[in-house]
Amino acid sequence: MKKIVLAFLFGVLFQVTGAAAQWQDEGKLNTWTYKTISRAANYEDSIYLKHVRIAKGKGYDRLVFEFTGGIPRYLVEPSKKGAFENTAEEFVKVGGKAFLEVNLQTLPYPENEKDDAKIPGGNQHLPVFYEIKEVEWFEGVRDFGIGLNARKMFRVQEFTNPYRLVIDFKH
Repeated sequence: MKKIVLAFLFGVLFQVTGAAAQWQDEGKLNTWTYKTISRAANYEDSIYLKHVRIAKGKGYDRLVFEFTGGIPRYLVEPSKKGAFENTAEEFVKVGGKAFLEVNLQTLPYPENEKDDAKIPGGNQHLPVFYEIKEVEWFEGVRDFGIGLNARKMFRVQEFTNPYRLVIDFKH
C-alpha cells in the first residue's frame, strides 16, 4: 500500500511540474524585439476581455487588449504563416505580409454576450498594423492572428488601472 501511495504522489508531482513548465516567462517586457514574449500570470479572479483597440502612435502602431480582473497568461509569438489553425482543424487567414499569434489563456465566456469585447475587423489602414482576427475561443483559450504590412519589431507592455496588455509595432 505504501508503494502505491508513493507512486500516486510521484505521478501527481510529475503532472503538476509538467503543466507549469508549459508556461514560463519568456522575453523582456518594454523592449523592442522580434522574439516570443510570454507570461504565466496567475490571478485568482475571473479575467474578462473588455475591449480591443488599435491606434497609431508616434513612431508605432498600438494594439491594446483591456481586461477586468487582471492580465491573463499570454503568449505573443511571431509566425511565418498568415493562416492560423484552430482545434477544428480549420484555418483562419489573416491579411498582411508578416504575422504574430497572440494566445490569451484562462478567459471564461461572459454571462452576457453583450459584455464580450468587439474585435475590430478588416484592414486598419495604419503604417504597420494591418488586421486582427480571432482564430478561436475554446475552453478559456483565446487565439488571435495579427497581420502586419511588414516584418517590424514589436514590444509588449503591461499596464494597470485598467488592466491592459499592449503590443506596439515599430514604424
